[in-house]
Amino acid sequence: MKLRTLSWLALFSIGVIGTADAQGRADCQSPQPPSIGLAFGRSLPGFALPAETVGAGPITTLTVRGATQVAGRADLPVVGPLRVRLEGAMAHWDVRQTLYDPNAGYQVIDEASIGAMSTRHLVALVGIRTGRPGACAHVSAGGGLYSIGFRDASLRRPGFALAAGIEVPTGRHGAIQADATLHVIRIGDGYPITSFSDAPTLSLLVGWAYRF
Repeated sequence: MKLRTLSWLALFSIGVIGTADAQGRADCQSPQPPSIGLAFGRSLPGFALPAETVGAGPITTLTVRGATQVAGRADLPVVGPLRVRLEGAMAHWDVRQTLYDPNAGYQVIDEASIGAMSTRHLVALVGIRTGRPGACAHVSAGGGLYSIGFRDASLRRPGFALAAGIEVPTGRHGAIQADATLHVIRIGDGYPITSFSDAPTLSLLVGWAYRF
């Protein structure tokens, strides 16, 4: 999952930059006015939970499925094509338990949702723009603080993020934004939330921003 997610993000980055760059780079190299906006989309976790999280045995698996994500962000110009994005987002992933029958070749005998895993993040990313006002693309990198909670367990951990996207103006002050962001949460000793040291998630968001 981690390699596949990185591959998709790399292809998306190459695609949006190539599209914008082919249209000319001049105006997207200039600082843009500050903006605030909202975005909606999907948050896709790339990890599973250990069965011991719910006291289950070895014939049980716990998968974490994607959910709707809501994000608020602010973009601030730095110099030239450089900008800083501050983003806060939240989602509630669906945790599903699958039971297997060891006496029947480990066939699935039951699958059900056992609750929601809440996730929130507050990140800052520094990025560079290219293209033209009709289709400015950007790539950025940064990090921040991530919060994950399931039942009585919760944790807050640092993480990093890599993003690529495209922005299309709508009128004098508006802009449509589409982004793909890979978040990697440094879980460390975060058991029983997850048994992995890193928890990758992919955010696919589309939103609208107001430029001042």
